[in-house]
Amino acid sequence: MAVMVKNVHEEQIELLLATAGIVADTVDLNEMLRGILQLLSEKRKLDRGTITLLDEKTAMLSISVAYGLSAKAQELGRYRVGEGITGRVVQTGRSVTIPDIRKDNRFLNRTGARDIKSTRQIAFLCVPIKIEGKTIGALSVDKEYEGTHNLDDDLRILKIMTPMLAQAIKLNRRVEQDRKILRDENLRLKQDLKGKFSIQNMVGNSNSMQEVYRLIEQVADSPSTVLIRGESGTGKELAANALHYASPRASKPLIKVNCNAFPETLLESELFGHEKGAFTGALERKIGRFEWADGGTLFLDEIGDFPPNLQVKLLRVLQTREFERLGGRETIKVDVRIIAATHKNLEEAIKQSTFREDLYYRINVFPIYLPPLRDRKDDIMLLVDHFLESYGKFNHKKIARISTPAIEMLTSYHWPGNVRELENCLERAVLLCDNEVIRSEHLPPSLRMAGHESSIAPAGSLVEIVGNKERELIIDALKKNRGFQKRAAAELGLTERIFNYRLQKYHIDPRLYKGSKKKTVTNE
Repeated sequence: MAVMVKNVHEEQIELLLATAGIVADTVDLNEMLRGILQLLSEKRKLDRGTITLLDEKTAMLSISVAYGLSAKAQELGRYRVGEGITGRVVQTGRSVTIPDIRKDNRFLNRTGARDIKSTRQIAFLCVPIKIEGKTIGALSVDKEYEGTHNLDDDLRILKIMTPMLAQAIKLNRRVEQDRKILRDENLRLKQDLKGKFSIQNMVGNSNSMQEVYRLIEQVADSPSTVLIRGESGTGKELAANALHYASPRASKPLIKVNCNAFPETLLESELFGHEKGAFTGALERKIGRFEWADGGTLFLDEIGDFPPNLQVKLLRVLQTREFERLGGRETIKVDVRIIAATHKNLEEAIKQSTFREDLYYRINVFPIYLPPLRDRKDDIMLLVDHFLESYGKFNHKKIARISTPAIEMLTSYHWPGNVRELENCLERAVLLCDNEVIRSEHLPPSLRMAGHESSIAPAGSLVEIVGNKERELIIDALKKNRGFQKRAAAELGLTERIFNYRLQKYHIDPRLYKGSKKKTVTNE
C-alpha cells in the first residue's frame, strides 16, 4: 500500500511539473490552457475538459478553452452565474464532485456532448478559478468513474493546478490591458502627428507658400517620388511631413534618413540592412530603413550629399523597388514612397560628376521649391506669432506682444538662416523676456546691429542700446495713451518740452498712434 501511495504522489508531482512547464513555455493563453487540458487527459484519462471564464460586463459564463468538445458544442456552453453546476461553482467559490452525472439534475448538459442515457458512469468535477479571492471562472473535467479514491486524487490535483491557471490568466489580462493602452496611445500619437504636420499647420500666407500648399495637395495622394528643394532652414522636412500625413500612407511609417549624417560604409547598411557576417562587426542581421518604411514613406534628406558609389544601388531601388541586404543574396521587394530633399544645386553637381544624371531624373519627378524667408517677408509676423505662442507655452511664460522696434528689426533683417534662424531668435527672446513684451534687447546682437537706422552712434555701442530702449518706451507710452502726448509724457515722468524733443530726435510721429489701443497680439 505504501508503494502504491508513493506512485500516486510521484504521478501527481510529475503532472504538476509538466503543467508548470507548459505555463512557463507558452506565451499564448488559449494555447497554454489547451495544453494543460490535453495533459490532464493523457495523465488522468479524462473524456473532456473545459475552462469557463466570467465576462464581468455581461455577467455571463462561457467556455474559453475546451478539450474533447466540438467548436459548435463549445459555443453552446454559456451559463448565468448560479446556473447549472459550473454557474454554482463560480457563484459559491466551492468545488463540486459528482460521481454520476446521470443521477444529478443540476447537470444541464447544455453542450450536448454527454450521452445521459449511456450505460457508462461518468463523473464530473468542477473547481473554481480565483484571482485575489475573487472567482473568475471554473475548471471542469469529466471521466469514467473508477472509484471514490480516484476522484479524490483528481480533485486534489485540480485544486493545486487552478492557482497556476489563475496566475497565468491574470498575467495575460494585464498584458492585454497594456497592449490596449499602447495601441490607443499609438493611435493617439499618430493622430497628433497627422494634425501637427498637416498642410493646415504650415505657417505662411504669402503667394509663394500658397503655391507650395497647392503642389503638396496635388501630389499627396500619388506614390510618385517628390524632390523638395530650398535653402537650409526653409522647412523642407516639414513639407515632407505634410506630404506623408496628407497621403493614403499616413497610418504607415515615415522613416527619415539624413544622407550626410553617415559615412559611406555605414549609410549602405543603414538604408539596405546587412546580413550577419557581411563585414567585420556585423554580429547579427540588421533591417535597413527601406524595409522599415515598407508600406509608408522614406524621406532622404540632403540627397545631394549621397555618395557616388551608392547612387547606382539607390537608382535601382527607385526603379524596381527591390534590393539585397549587404552581404545577402535574397532579393527584397518593398512598397515605399520616396521623398528627397536638398539645398544643393544638383544641376551643377551633375556637371561636376558628383551626382548621376539618371538618378537626378529619377528623383526629380515632382519638384517642390521652398522659398527663402527673405522672399516671403509677409510671412514673418505670422511665424513670429506662431513661435512666440509655442515657446511661451513651453517655457510657461505669457507673451502679450512684441514692441514696434523689435518688429522693425525682424522685418528688416535678411535671414540667411531662414525660418530656422527666426525660430532660434524667438526662442532666445522668450527665455530672456522678463515681462509680457518682447523688446529689441531680447533679440540677438546680429539683428540689433542690422535694425532700424540711427544717427546716434555706431551700431552696437552703449549709446545706441540706450537710444533704442528710450525709443521703445516712448512708442509704448504713446500706444497705451492713444497718441496723447501729454499723458504719455506724464507716464514717463517727462515734461512736454523734453518729450517733444525726444519725438523729434527719434523721428516718431505721434499721429500714428491716435485711437490705437494696447493689443494682445504679437503683430502690434
